[in-house]
Amino acid sequence: MQIGKTVKVAGIHLAGPNSTKTTVVIMTGRLGEGNLKITAVLDRMGALHRLFSDDRLFEFLRRELPDRVMIDSPLTVPPCVACTRPSCPGVNACEDIAVAYMQMLAESAAGKKRKRVMNPQTQRIWDVKEWFQWAPSLQEPTYSANKAPLVVRAMTLQRRLNILPQPIRLWETSVPHALSCLVDQLGLDRELAYHYRAFEVGRDRRTDLLEALHERGFLEEDDIDEVAATVESFSAAIAAIVAALELFGFCSRPNNDFFMQQGWVYLPELACAWPREQLEA
Repeated sequence: MQIGKTVKVAGIHLAGPNSTKTTVVIMTGRLGEGNLKITAVLDRMGALHRLFSDDRLFEFLRRELPDRVMIDSPLTVPPCVACTRPSCPGVNACEDIAVAYMQMLAESAAGKKRKRVMNPQTQRIWDVKEWFQWAPSLQEPTYSANKAPLVVRAMTLQRRLNILPQPIRLWETSVPHALSCLVDQLGLDRELAYHYRAFEVGRDRRTDLLEALHERGFLEEDDIDEVAATVESFSAAIAAIVAALELFGFCSRPNNDFFMQQGWVYLPELACAWPREQLEA
């Protein structure tokens, strides 16, 4: 695949089912040439009369048919949540492969200071695998009280999209993790990643980061002010950029189908000079 190929990508910031903060950003263009352009921002996607928010999301994606859709919510649940066994022997005696693998990962890091006890009721394999790679502020478990309703909503949306003649697959990212990757790999000020939600300086940080991405050939400058205006539209825009990066091979990928089935978080991985002249999909 040539990097000059025009693509259409979507980023979704998913909010609670009764919230009006769900936002979708569509981008089209050619990654790496500075013309990945924001072509649509659909915000405040709450229920409208008898039309549920999920219905609005479904119809919008069905109409746009992006090449890649990245969502900032987990798409799979922890092993204990997915379990259908009629009785539970406990974590240490569990025969589930995912639980056993999580135990192995936790034990292999025994020499490191643990941030919390491994818990397959709230964590997935990816959570434990990445346990010691990130700042504590980024380590919220997949099925925490805050995230559990979003996981259910994201999984329901994926089932809706599966009914299409050509099903649309959702890909999972995490905006805080993605921003951490981008600022580190591009040599940007870390404050751009960690203060983007701050009340007093958040909008400035969001604008600065998007302008830095423009200067490095990620996206056009048009509409930066619009998506920097709110945390929700900014998050959806970052998810869309990650979608474009994944299309062109600039994201971390699971080693095998097992990791993918358990849940994988796609994050920027700019391991070579930017931009690449030619890439394989």
